Amino acid sequence: GFSDANLMSQAPSSGQNVVSNVGCTEMELQKRREQLLVERTRREAQLAAQQYEEERIRTKQIQKEAVLDFVRQKSGQSPQKQSPPNSDHCDLPKYFPVRRSQHTDDSALLVNGFEPHFFFEIDSNTNTIKRRPGSHSKSEERPPMSPSASISQSSVHTDGTSTASSVTPNQDSGDALILQNQKQYDDEQRVVLQLRKNIETRLKVSLPSDLGAALTDGVVLCHLANHVRPRSVSSIHVPSPAVPKLTMAKCRRNVENFLEACKRIGVPQDRLCLPLHILEEKGLAHVAVTIESLLELAPTKQHH
Repeated sequence: GFSDANLMSQAPSSGQNVVSNVGCTEMELQKRREQLLVERTRREAQLAAQQYEEERIRTKQIQKEAVLDFVRQKSGQSPQKQSPPNSDHCDLPKYFPVRRSQHTDDSALLVNGFEPHFFFEIDSNTNTIKRRPGSHSKSEERPPMSPSASISQSSVHTDGTSTASSVTPNQDSGDALILQNQKQYDDEQRVVLQLRKNIETRLKVSLPSDLGAALTDGVVLCHLANHVRPRSVSSIHVPSPAVPKLTMAKCRRNVENFLEACKRIGVPQDRLCLPLHILEEKGLAHVAVTIESLLELAPTKQHH
């Protein structure tokens, strides 16, 4: 090619030199090819890892939504209805990855309710989900059953009207976790609602829907402390029409003054929240405890 001709013209007198140069060029080309191959392999590996991660997140999301649906449907069902013993998972939504066998930790999961394009397995040791080719026969995963029963198993009820006759321990613990989280959320909502009511009733104000954000600058809280004991916070930084949002330093000053006032009024140390609970909206439940204690110390004549 061109490079050969070039080399010839550069060194016509020495054949030996030409050969060694050509060999050198070929070695460089070979090295370059190997580099490209390594780069491509690395790129493909990164892409595969990325796809796997996306798939894992998607599967996790599907499972989470399915468990939530399952809990919602289960709570709205009548307990009298019993499904036939073979259709263990009839009341799970069709996209819920059903565990096929209670005896193996490595059961196949069929995602999205489609017939097996591919299966997933859960590796309980590493807590990861691995893809397994669709050639894997379903009969290995569960005992054979009558055609009608297998139809009822594959066409999973989407309306969730039937009640499962048995649920695997894994699903039980999943349900318990969901219910526990739901209870915790409900409790927090109750606390926040009570907190809002306490403040709004005392100060005769209406607070925005995002209560946490409304309290971050400490203005409302300082007014509340002064309501319980006048002049307990002597100076409050307040926003102005020109500067409608306080700086973080002024917010912190207000919050610290409020907590200092609470301590002086008599709120016990163990019921005082931390500044970050207010400033970073990371603990309305703690703030609620502080305010509850503060209001308990209000003179009785102020209860309208």
